[in-house]
Amino acid sequence: MKPLNYCAPEEISYPKWTSFNALIWKIGGGAPSLNKYKDSWIVFNRQRIISSANRHNISPQLLASVAWIEVGGKPDGWKDYAYFLRAIDWSGSDWANRHLTIFSKSPLETSFGGVSIQLRAVAKELDMDPATLSFGDSLRIISCLKKDAFNLDIVAKHLHGLILYDYPDVDTANLSDEQFIVAGSRYNRGIRRALGEIINSNRQAPGNPARIYSSYGRTMLRHKQHIAYLLKNY
Repeated sequence: MKPLNYCAPEEISYPKWTSFNALIWKIGGGAPSLNKYKDSWIVFNRQRIISSANRHNISPQLLASVAWIEVGGKPDGWKDYAYFLRAIDWSGSDWANRHLTIFSKSPLETSFGGVSIQLRAVAKELDMDPATLSFGDSLRIISCLKKDAFNLDIVAKHLHGLILYDYPDVDTANLSDEQFIVAGSRYNRGIRRALGEIINSNRQAPGNPARIYSSYGRTMLRHKQHIAYLLKNY
């Protein structure tokens, strides 16, 4: 199976964001404690970010910007609980899963990894059919996503495909600011909305509800120079 080629047992990943970290963040640490974790995660994984980005022909700043937003916040261990609850809830027939499930999301929509990415998206990047993914295969992929090297590599591959979805002829390693925002917004919201909607969202005045469709990408752009500093100076 492909994931096992990327997540050797001896690989060292950055310490996970735990419930204790989240508690400190919520009761007193605030944004500085969370941002310190994010910065440290990027610095620790600097070479992996650069290697994965280069391997999939995207900019390290793009990959690191997504990673900076995603890491921290929700404790990583909660994702396992969410997956198993959804897997139990979705263990009936196709009809029952569509109409009688308690939880609104399929277990394949559960995100894993420090840089959160949905299980179904990872399966597609591995040329596996999410609809026929076995429970055992799912668990092996989840285990691999907990390794930073595999996590970053699959996210980089996914970002490359998202860029080409909107800009098939672009140099994927050299995006304009608008293309950078679109790529980030696609990572956050998928491909349901048309490219024009995301571009229009980005161009709206502050306060316009449509701005939400590009908010993730704009946040990435605001931190782009900070990310470049972390990648270059450590």
